[in-house]
Amino acid sequence: MSNLNDELKSIAQKHTVRYEVWPHWEIHDDTRVMVGFNLELLGTYEQGHSPLGPGAQSGGQTYEDLKRIAFEILPKEVRPSYYEIEPFDHALHVEGRGPNEVVLVIRIQHRAEFFSPIDACENRCLAEMEGNLKALGIAGRRRH
Repeated sequence: MSNLNDELKSIAQKHTVRYEVWPHWEIHDDTRVMVGFNLELLGTYEQGHSPLGPGAQSGGQTYEDLKRIAFEILPKEVRPSYYEIEPFDHALHVEGRGPNEVVLVIRIQHRAEFFSPIDACENRCLAEMEGNLKALGIAGRRRH
């Protein structure tokens, strides 16, 4: 496991990986309900510098590297919550004056009763994933 962790830490450093957590809201019966979380892994090409632009390579390899991290941080047992890795959007994302980043979104929500508000299971799963990211040296924050 140490070799895997070292490899994932290397990927995190190479792409200056960070994460953000956003609430996932839906409208049900004319009411806004927080049904889960979107955990975003964000990564650049290397160390905060991104050569992405017209004529440059796509961010596909960065996305694949982020996906390797994502699969390792997901809880392994079946729970009342499930986790969906959304498809690559082939877009660059920029926050403020930061570098161009590739984003991988992990949706955390109920396996059944989709419109139910978040509960202890979603919170526990998110906390475990955040703990796994921090163990890899990946910093992040929760957004509201």
